Amino acid sequence: MAVTLGWSYEVTIVGTAVAGAVALALSATPRRVPAESLVGWGYAVSAGATVLLLARSAPDTIQVMGLVFGTVLAVRPSEAWTLAGLALFVIAVHLVLGKRLTLVVFDSDTARAAGVRTTGWTVFLYMLVGVVTAVGLRATGTLLAFSLLTLPAMAALLVTRSLLATFVLSAVIAVSAVLVGLTLSFQWDLPTGPLTVVLLAAIVALAQLVERLRR
Repeated sequence: MAVTLGWSYEVTIVGTAVAGAVALALSATPRRVPAESLVGWGYAVSAGATVLLLARSAPDTIQVMGLVFGTVLAVRPSEAWTLAGLALFVIAVHLVLGKRLTLVVFDSDTARAAGVRTTGWTVFLYMLVGVVTAVGLRATGTLLAFSLLTLPAMAALLVTRSLLATFVLSAVIAVSAVLVGLTLSFQWDLPTGPLTVVLLAAIVALAQLVERLRR
């Protein structure tokens, strides 16, 4: 939409992320559909709408493809420092507010019984994830960003038994997959984002195999 209408990429992405985060946090979901399914729905809608807009307007496809698949190998030093600062900020937020956020996300009934305003904290968490993801989209692209939000956690949940272990392992998987993807994409002359997504998918499949062997 930003390319089609000539708007600023950064302002449009961050504004859309904040609006989407608030909408997801405040929306009610059917009983049989988990709230996380709305994230997948939102990604499907946005991806489909992007293709339709491109088909009708035919703007600068090079810039658009960069936003979809990322330009990790062409990140400027200033962008890298910005992302590093955001990472430190997110770590600090979770160190200070991690227990409350965990309670709100995984046991909202207990949180409400304890007097915690779950809606406000949910909006805050969704906005934090949305803004950080939006800022990193130019480097990672939407495909890799969405995969990093879901696949490492999915793999960690399959092989761990505690919440702390899941958090730690998912972060290790995400960082390791990105580093391996960067190395292999440079050596094999392949797109970094899609290659990293394939690695993450393979890790999920491996975790599923390990989980079945444990049984």
